[in-house]
Amino acid sequence: MPFSNQSTSTHRRERGFTLVEIMVGMVIAMLGTIIMMQMTSVFEGQKRTTTGGDDAQNAGAIALYSIQQNIQQAGYCFSTGASAVQPTHATVGTLRPVMINVGTLANTAIRDANTDTLLVSYGNDSCPPESASGVAAAATMVVQAYAVLNGNLMQCDYLATDCAIAANWTQIAGDVVSLKAECNANQSVRVALVTMNRQLEKTPVTAAAPAWAGVSAIDLTTVPVDAAATALAASSVSAAWQFYRYKPFETLAPIRNTLWSGATGC
Repeated sequence: MPFSNQSTSTHRRERGFTLVEIMVGMVIAMLGTIIMMQMTSVFEGQKRTTTGGDDAQNAGAIALYSIQQNIQQAGYCFSTGASAVQPTHATVGTLRPVMINVGTLANTAIRDANTDTLLVSYGNDSCPPESASGVAAAATMVVQAYAVLNGNLMQCDYLATDCAIAANWTQIAGDVVSLKAECNANQSVRVALVTMNRQLEKTPVTAAAPAWAGVSAIDLTTVPVDAAATALAASSVSAAWQFYRYKPFETLAPIRNTLWSGATGC
């Protein structure tokens, strides 16, 4: 009998799992897999949002710094705060150190709707003593134009190329969807840039456009969006642009070279 009991006990231990136990284990494993996949998906979404936000922030900060530096140089070698020199491919009237939405820069073919343009002028390192009309010759000047086109910040050399043609503009920063500029007391320029995180969210994340200290409000209703955003907006009360995140940048840049003379800088 002792031998028989031992054999029976050994046989029970060797027969393995029952069908119910296997099914319970499979259900637990499937639930664990689903949870891990969901967590991975959420983590990847947060990672893309964070990475996209970092890219937008870097682009905006660098672009605004570049514009600010040029504005602070504006008017160098101008004797009267204005110059009779005209860009090669366009006439802008009296050329001042900083001009907003002037001449062909007001053309919507070279800028996105609801955005401003800047024209910044100053003498280069070869600039001779200024004449009564401003600077001596166009060869000693730098005239740079800035605009937002197709959701990117663009730059054009107003003396070298025809800036009325969009193909002549060079991209200097991506995902910049708005540029706003206002002249402040003729001696400084307030500039705002808005960058866009291209990571499309499944729900609206932006209730209203960013605010800035200028008079003209920032308008993002016409920013370029993906077809997927348009599809989401079709079944929502929110607009397509609201399914993206935005980062505003703003500065008040003094036109230093006209401050001492009291001349009109913009």
